[in-house]
Amino acid sequence: MASVVSVLSKTPNLLKELTRVLPSVTFHEVQDPEHDTQFKQSAVLVCDFDLVGKYLYDLPNTKWMQGTWAGVDKIMPLFQNKPLPYQITRFTGDHFGRIMGEYVVANIVNHERDLCELRDYQRKKQWHKEGKICDYRVISDLTIGVLGLGNIGSRIGKILNMLGARILALGRRPALPAGDDYSHVSRYHTKETLPSLLKECDYIISVLPSTRETNGLLDNDILKNCSDKKSVLINIGRSNTLSENSLIKAIQNKVQRDNNHTTCIRNESS
Repeated sequence: MASVVSVLSKTPNLLKELTRVLPSVTFHEVQDPEHDTQFKQSAVLVCDFDLVGKYLYDLPNTKWMQGTWAGVDKIMPLFQNKPLPYQITRFTGDHFGRIMGEYVVANIVNHERDLCELRDYQRKKQWHKEGKICDYRVISDLTIGVLGLGNIGSRIGKILNMLGARILALGRRPALPAGDDYSHVSRYHTKETLPSLLKECDYIISVLPSTRETNGLLDNDILKNCSDKKSVLINIGRSNTLSENSLIKAIQNKVQRDNNHTTCIRNESS
């Protein structure tokens, strides 16, 4: 039983892919963690953090838990002043960055070329050339701000820069580290100069985690700095950076791209 890796996750095809890349390992899919004996006896677990949280300190045989998420905000409050019960690692790096980079590029191209409208015309068997169908910006025309310069944010910035975009970045360090890993960044900002970043950007990509420092970072009236360039906000980080009330206020005050407002594409992972 100790050689079996238990998997508690809603991620599509995860068990299939784990079995494919690690054929010598026996995996067990956990359906009911409350009553699953194998789950509680496994030394190694692969888990979604939101599903495993309540069981963290009820797994006496566990030596290592591999999370399926990059963010750990769902389990951090459970530790408080207690030590980690075992080794816990999260999922991040280039692979995650490439996937999320594809999502960002797809949304930018869709918005700049209005592909949804084009698809509607195709369904109606109509031929139109008005608006963005022929008059659109390409990614190399854009200045894009990336909020969050970790592994995922850096990879997204590199992908966009490779397509010609000018990249501004927001990080928590006082200054941008030297080296080729950040050569794609044209200008670096901290929280204190965030308004300046927002004023320059056609698109703002938030890849920020949920921390005390990021709580409400885009709240209140800071989005008014997007009004001149009619910026588009794509949030693929945590939702704590921007409350719904602040977003509604921004829309009502016409800080949005469509009809002179700022468009906000939100993909909150939690």
